[in-house]
Order: sequence, then C-alpha cells, then structure tokens
Amino acid sequence: MAETFNDAICDTANSVNGPWRILQPATGSGKTTGACLFAAMQAERNRVSEGVLEPVGIAIVTRLIEDAEGIAAKINDHAGRAVAIAHHSDDPKPQEALADHDTIVITHQAYLNASQAGGDRWERLTTWKGGMRLLTIVDEALANVVTSFKVTSSDIAQVLSYVTPEMERDHRTECDALRLLKHEADKCALASDTDGVFARGLWSEGVKQAGVAPPVDFGLLRRGLKGVAFDRLGALEDSTITRHRIGKKVDETLEHAQALLDQWAYYAKNGNEHALHSSALVVPLDAPGPVVLDATARADFLWDLFGGRALRIETPSRVRNYSNVTLHVARSSGVGKRTMKANFSKRFPRLIDDLESRLPPDRSVFVCVHKDNRPLAEDYAPAFSRFSIGHWGKVDGSNEWKDFDTAVIFGMPYRDQVSLNNTFFALQGFKGDDWFDDPQWKTYLDVRRVMRQRQLSVSIIQAIGRIRLRCAIDEHGNCPPSDVFIVLPKGQEGDEVLQDIRADLPGLRLADWDFSIDGPKVRKPRKGSKHEAIIAYMAARLPGREPITKVLRALDIDQGSLKKIREKLNEPSSALSEGLWSINVEYVSGKGRGAKSYLVKHQAA
Repeated sequence: MAETFNDAICDTANSVNGPWRILQPATGSGKTTGACLFAAMQAERNRVSEGVLEPVGIAIVTRLIEDAEGIAAKINDHAGRAVAIAHHSDDPKPQEALADHDTIVITHQAYLNASQAGGDRWERLTTWKGGMRLLTIVDEALANVVTSFKVTSSDIAQVLSYVTPEMERDHRTECDALRLLKHEADKCALASDTDGVFARGLWSEGVKQAGVAPPVDFGLLRRGLKGVAFDRLGALEDSTITRHRIGKKVDETLEHAQALLDQWAYYAKNGNEHALHSSALVVPLDAPGPVVLDATARADFLWDLFGGRALRIETPSRVRNYSNVTLHVARSSGVGKRTMKANFSKRFPRLIDDLESRLPPDRSVFVCVHKDNRPLAEDYAPAFSRFSIGHWGKVDGSNEWKDFDTAVIFGMPYRDQVSLNNTFFALQGFKGDDWFDDPQWKTYLDVRRVMRQRQLSVSIIQAIGRIRLRCAIDEHGNCPPSDVFIVLPKGQEGDEVLQDIRADLPGLRLADWDFSIDGPKVRKPRKGSKHEAIIAYMAARLPGREPITKVLRALDIDQGSLKKIREKLNEPSSALSEGLWSINVEYVSGKGRGAKSYLVKHQAA
C-alpha cells in the first residue's frame, strides 16, 4: 500500500498524469486502517521535514459521513494531534480549516459534486497550505462515476408550457432546439413497436438543418425560468414545496437537454417509457494521485473500461481465509426486480420458514432484498436473536451488520440495458447504431452481457461482505464461523457469479441449499399483528387450557375481534392455526350458546 501511495505522490509532484491505481486486497485485510496509518505518518514527516522537503497533503474519499468522521479520528489518534479533518454536509468546515490540515476526509458524493462543479469547489478539496494535495485515496470504488441524462417528450412539453411569449422572443433559438428534441423523441416513439429499441439521434445536425445556429446554450433560459410560479401555473395551488419540486424538474430537463445537444445521444424504449439518453464520466481522469481501495476490483468491469487509465496492483495472495464460511446455493429463474416484486408476498414466507427450520434461534440474520420489497420483509419477525433487512443500493460500505453471523441474498440487482449503455459510452465513447444490436468490444462478443454479470457479482460480494466474515480473527486471516444463503439465477450467468464469489472469498465452502423459491404457499403472521401476539403469548405458557376470552384480555385485544379470530382458528390452513400448531397448541371450540372456547397447550413430545 505504501509503495502504491508513494508512486502516486511522485507522479503528481512531477506533474505526471499517472493512472488510477487500484489496490484490491480482500475485505477485512486492513485497507482503511493502512490508509489511516499512512496519512498519520505522512503528517509527521511533513512536520519534521518542514522547510527541507515539500509537504504532502492527502485527500481521503469514503462512502458515508460517519465513515469520514471515523477515519479522521483514527488518523488523529495515530498522529497524536489534529492533522486530519472531516468535511461534509452535516458539518462543513471553513476554507481556512481545510487548508490547515494535512489530510481532508470527504464523502464520495461530495467529491463527485465538486469534480462536476469545478472551479473554487474543486480547488477547496484539492489544495491546502502546502500547495496541491498530491494523493487522493478513494476508500471503496466510487459509486455513480457515470452521470446519465434522460429527456422524454412530456418533459420538454412541460418546460415549454412555462415559457412566456416574452421568454420565447428572447430565447427563440433555445425554444426551437427544444421543439426539435421533442420532435425527434416523438418520431422515435411512433416508430418503436418493441421493448428495448435503440437508435442514434444526430441532434446537432438536426438543429443545423432547421436553420438554428448551434451551439445552443440553455443557461439564460434556465435563469429566466427560476422566477416562474410553477405551483400556481402548473398545479393551480399556492405551495412553496410544489413550486420547488416543479422548478427542480424543469431545470433538470434543461440541464439534460443541454447534454443531448452537446454530445452524442440515442433513443431507447425502456418498459413503457420512450426517452432520449446520453451520459458522461463524472470523475476527473486527471485527479491528483488517485489510488482506489477496492476489494471487488477484480470483478468490477468499470476498471476494464478505464483501459490504460487504470492500473490494478497485484496484491499478495492468501491474506484472508474464508474456510469458516459456508455458502448455501439454491438456483431459480425469475429472481430479478420485477418478478420478485410480483411474487414476494408468496416467496418471502417460504424463505423465512426454511431459514427457521435450518438455523437455531440464537442466530443473527441479515437479508438483502430489492428496495420495493423491503417494507413487506420488515413486517416479519422470525425467531432469531436478531433479524434485519437491507436493500440493494444501500448496503455497500455499511457497517450496520458487521456482527451478524448470517447473510441471505434474496433477489438479484440486475442493471437495465440503458444503464449499461451509458456506462460503456461514458468511458469508451459512442460506438454507432450497429453496436446496439451487436455490442462487441475487444474479445467480448457481447460486452453488455459481461458488464451486467460482473456488476451483479460486485453487488453480491459487497452484500455478503457486510456480515462478520469481514473480520479477521487471527494471523492466518480466518474469520468467525458464518453462513451465507443465496438464490442464484439458473444457467451460465449464475455459474459465472458463483465463480466470482469464490475467487474473491478464497477458501469458501460450498453447500447445496435445497430450497425452492416457488411452491406451496406458506403463511406466517406478520410482526405486530394480533395473531402474532396470541402465538407469542401461548408460546410462553406452561401446558394447560386457557379460555380464548382470557387470552384476549391479557393481550388487551378488544372483544370485537373475537369473531374474526375464531374464524381463523377454525381454518386449519390459516397463519394463526399453523403458528399455534407449531408450538403444540390446539383450539377447542365450545358447543352451544354461551359455551367457552379454549386454547389447549399440550406437553411437548
């Protein structure tokens, strides 16, 4: 690590535009700790060699605000004084304070925002009292390195509806350009009769043919629209929130339209949405001395697309040993977002039932699902000591589950084709119409398929690495015993993902998971329901007979619920009946008017 950091520092000090260096030690091998120690040692070197050697300033870029605070604190603890400072939206620091510290620690998003804005915002992060910061350490791969632009016909129509006759007179070129974009979007939409249709749009040439003198600049029109009362004109109400919401959308449409006019663009139908698309790389390729600490860099195709601008550093093997981890693998079709959402209410109870039959109640279980399915998943309270739900897009880099012993991956985070196109074009440039039907690149016959599979692997490995297997417990790099359950897609893609997981987690043990994601419906009471409360109450009772009315009084359940509860108790397949049977409780219904009904708990066999 130190050699790589120093090579990057030397390149920047000598005005050499070096590559993005990618360090890829396994999860839990001390990348962040090493970066903190290096920063503290460099600050001490700056102090003792002041006036003799050029000082070296460092910027560390990490995912979350709490990570930024923690990293700055660790550096200062190593150094024994305040040499590092965390700068973020919750606690922004003045320029003087930033310039006075050897190391500044910021979030990924702050770094991307500043690189896009440029100017003073970028200078604040890349310079200090010692001149340019010569080393940029990116802790975990940057998310959202590609910004995507999208405009629909209705987006443009909305903007034009707010343009007054006076604005039209003052910004005729811009309004004509918007109408041309809308015309192209409508023309492509009418010609499209299948999903996933792609076509090139030469918007700049279309503008020229219409007699509009490019380049078109929407800057003045954007400023002119800032004062429009969008809430009154669009929503027919007086609301600051509505005005801000519509105004933000109008401004975003013009920003995206600008990108479509300035560079390549294409049309795509994604589901029922017809839109024009473009993209751009957000991170500056000439950032000062970039070194990325990325445990999943081997699988991440982003670095392949960087080409010669990225250098993967070979790292020692056998740093970590995951032989204490068992990966339980099931296979299924229909594990993408749409199918999982449509079938989640039937599939998730089956998953919980299976896990409860395999794992003892003292286990701590983390389940990763799609965002849309998280609310339903959180309605369940399985019989584990800890049970927590996370969703794709919000698990990478999180330490929330670092003490959990079990991870469950339930649903695959596939990226859509538009997202894959945008990533490829942002780094490799637009490749022409034919590429959409025949997406070849280098030795890859279908690079888009490879990108999808490799991104799937990266996301899964990141999610698996959230639990305690990330922690090394001895000098051999072993981790505490852990289990991972995953439902992989059938076929080649599932095989390739499994291969990537095994490559990044050396020593991992494999086991077949005899679990069918679809099958007979399993019904379980939801967390916080009256049915769950009755089951929990009876589970805590000794064997014997309890009048149902006494149970309801003890649980503060109103007597008006008695009829519906009895209906469920008389239905053997209901979640309530099945839950009671699982703890040896039988419902006995009284005969005749006024007869009492009981829950009878039998002695366990």
